[in-house]
Amino acid sequence: MTDGKRIKYSIRPACSADYQYCYRLTKRNMFNLFCRHWGGCDSAEFRKGFNPENVSIVVMNGRRVGYLSVKLDDQGVYIENIQLSRFLQGRGTGTEILVQLLNRYGNEIIRLTTFSDNPARRLYERLGFIITEREEGTLRMARLPDKTNAADAKNRAAD
Repeated sequence: MTDGKRIKYSIRPACSADYQYCYRLTKRNMFNLFCRHWGGCDSAEFRKGFNPENVSIVVMNGRRVGYLSVKLDDQGVYIENIQLSRFLQGRGTGTEILVQLLNRYGNEIIRLTTFSDNPARRLYERLGFIITEREEGTLRMARLPDKTNAADAKNRAAD
């Protein structure tokens, strides 16, 4: 966590030139989990799923320090990926970014998929995400809107 000082950053839309940065950061942060669960890191799969229209770049002091990929669909909001440089991890920046996202889309179901042993899972649970489905080391999780019937929203999140 921080020592009471807010870490200053900005967020800008991504462009296709950000692909390499996002791929390298994801690989650096997730390589061990990818190897454990999928047998490695597949650059072709990352390239296929990378859509700059869904990606926002986290910038600090003019340098990229992370990114967030969010897709809106008929089921609500899907967080495709969130990655921060290691020096920011555990300092509250990821929490702050996610809280802003939750506030922005508070009336929607917000979904994500994570590995069951990803340390970020604790953050997601702390922010109100619940497990909607388990499958071979991965978890589908959702945060339900406060005013939605929880059973109905959970069913829609699992679709």
